Amino acid sequence: MKKIFSNKYICAITAVLCTLLWGTAYPLIKLSYSDMNIQSIPDKLLFAGLRFFIAGIMVFIVCAFMRKNIFDIEKKRIPQILLYALLLTVLHYLLNYIGVGNASATKTSVLSAFSAFLGVLFAPLFFKNERLTLNKIVGCIFGALGVIIVNLGFFSGSFTFMGEGFVLLATFCSASGSLYGKVVSKGKIFEVTAWQLFVGGIILCLIALPFSAHIAFSVKGAFELLFLAFVSAASFSLWTALLVYNDAGKIMIYNLLIPVFGTMWSFIILGEKEIFNPLYIVSLALICVGIVLVNLREKREAEV
Repeated sequence: MKKIFSNKYICAITAVLCTLLWGTAYPLIKLSYSDMNIQSIPDKLLFAGLRFFIAGIMVFIVCAFMRKNIFDIEKKRIPQILLYALLLTVLHYLLNYIGVGNASATKTSVLSAFSAFLGVLFAPLFFKNERLTLNKIVGCIFGALGVIIVNLGFFSGSFTFMGEGFVLLATFCSASGSLYGKVVSKGKIFEVTAWQLFVGGIILCLIALPFSAHIAFSVKGAFELLFLAFVSAASFSLWTALLVYNDAGKIMIYNLLIPVFGTMWSFIILGEKEIFNPLYIVSLALICVGIVLVNLREKREAEV
C-alpha cells in the first residue's frame, strides 16, 4: 500500500479525486436540506451525524472484504481514536455549523480554506521529516490569493466570535484532526478511519437529539444521504492513506480545490452560475500554481 500511495502521480490523482468528491458535498447538502426540511442547527447536526455513522459502517464493510479485523485495535489507540473523532468530526462540524449561521457565505468559504495553510505550516512542528521550505511558503501565498480573489467581499463587514471566530476554530480542529490522524492511523488506516467516522457520527447524533432535531426523510433524501456517506467513507479513507504515506503539508494543500470543485458541482447539480465568473478561472489557476509549488521538491530537500 505504501508503494502505491507514495507514488507522486497516484498521490496527486488520488488527492484531486478526494477533493472532487468532497466538492459534491456543497450542493448535495444544500439539496438535502431542502428535500428533508432541515432548518435548525440540531437538524443539521443530526443529518451530519447520520452521514458519518453510515460512512463508518461502509468502511467497516470494506474492512471485512479486505479481511481486516476492526476489533484488532490496541488499547492505547482507543482514546486516540476518540480524540481523533472529536477533533475531525464532532468539534469541526459543531463549530462550523454555528459559525456558518452567524457569518456570510463568502467569509466562511475563505476562512474554511485556511485548513490547507495550517496543515502546510504546522506539519513541520509535529513531524521531524517535514520542512517548511520557500516553495511551500510561496505556494501558500498563491493558494491564498486564489481563494481570496474569487471572494473579494471577504474584507467587508465585521468580525464576530460566534460567526467568523467559530469558523476559524472549526478550521483549526479540521487541520489538527487531520495531522493527528496521520499519527493515529499508521498501520490501521481503514480500521481507524471507520471507527473515527462511526464514533463521531454517534456523538453528533447524541448532541442533536435532545434539542428536538428532526429530519423529514424521503426516498430522494435517503439516496442523497447515502451518497454523501459514500463520499465521506471513500474520501476520508483515501485521504488518510495519503497523509500516512506522504508529507502532510503536501497533501493538505489540495484542500484548496474543494471550494473550487464545490462551485463546479453547484453549477452541474443546482444550476448556479458562479462558475462563469472570470475570477473563478483566475482563482483556479492560482490555486493550481500554489499546489505545484508546495509539492515541488527543492534541491536541498531532495538530497535529504
